[in-house]
Amino acid sequence: MQKAKIKLNFFDSDQEFQKFITKTYHYVDDIFTGNNQSQSHSLEHTIRVANTCMDIAKRLGASIDILLTAALFHDVGRAEEEKTGRNHADISAELAKEYLEKQEKYDMIPEVCDAIKSHRFSTKILPKFKEGKILKDADALDALGIIGLYRVISYSAERNVDMGKTNIHFHEKLLILPSLMHFKYSKKLAKRKCKILSTFSKGLEEIIYLSDFEKLLIRLKKGITPKPEF
Repeated sequence: MQKAKIKLNFFDSDQEFQKFITKTYHYVDDIFTGNNQSQSHSLEHTIRVANTCMDIAKRLGASIDILLTAALFHDVGRAEEEKTGRNHADISAELAKEYLEKQEKYDMIPEVCDAIKSHRFSTKILPKFKEGKILKDADALDALGIIGLYRVISYSAERNVDMGKTNIHFHEKLLILPSLMHFKYSKKLAKRKCKILSTFSKGLEEIIYLSDFEKLLIRLKKGITPKPEF
């Protein structure tokens, strides 16, 4: 497959953009460090999402300046969401807007903020631009595969979520993500990554639902005296 050309829409040269994105990365890094962000939505997650964005952009053609800026900022509002309950996508978009205004990159604000505000699948906000669709797919892809499995376990441990509810999360949110992807390439990646989660989920079900002792406990709670089988 011939790769599409990655575009710079708001910078005159690669050097100018590299200087900007490096500065932006350090700015975001400081926010994550100051907030002591959780492992499930860490700076490492942000870097992986940015990397996936670049991979998809090379195949589809996209404004890499919009895409990488949005990717770096997309989760910086997570810590504030934990404190206030506000949607972190809105908070992240506000922080990105403030930053771009300081950098005098006013023309980037509408597209960057649209991508950030629409990246969260649970809000069901449709991205207006290709870059927003790429970010949304890239963020979802990091919830799948080996990394996705690690993140789910980390998230569940952070919030004391038991195995049963964790397994429900696999089926209600993660395993349906391939059907929600915007592009054939990201859908293909999602289906491949889902195989790992499906195997793990089946293993959980065997532990949770097929335990003879747990069946015995359920019968005892209902007042049913079990017949001795030993």
